[in-house]
Amino acid sequence: MQTLQFRPFSQSEFIEDLRRIFPQYKIQTSFGTLQVRTSGFTLTGNVKITTNPGIGTVTTQTNSDIPLFYFIFSFPIAIYIRMKKDKIKHLEDEVVAGIKRILRQDPHG
Repeated sequence: MQTLQFRPFSQSEFIEDLRRIFPQYKIQTSFGTLQVRTSGFTLTGNVKITTNPGIGTVTTQTNSDIPLFYFIFSFPIAIYIRMKKDKIKHLEDEVVAGIKRILRQDPHG
């Protein structure tokens, strides 16, 4: 989980910029959540993004951030996620770098 602080921003522009920067990933905005996903449903290819555009806060979360939940309810999934932790972390770091690139842009050039 990573929490980032920026100046206030537009949620709709942020989502459009995510789609532009990550054309290889699916940017999902259904059910009130914002997610960057690899193709299809995978446990290792999903980064949830929680935003508060009014104060400029962005928090990312991956399935490896909540392993206790998976350990208790689905032991085999927990083992699989632990084995794929580097892959999950790489995707989250890639998304965070993209978010920083989007929100730290100077609109005046």
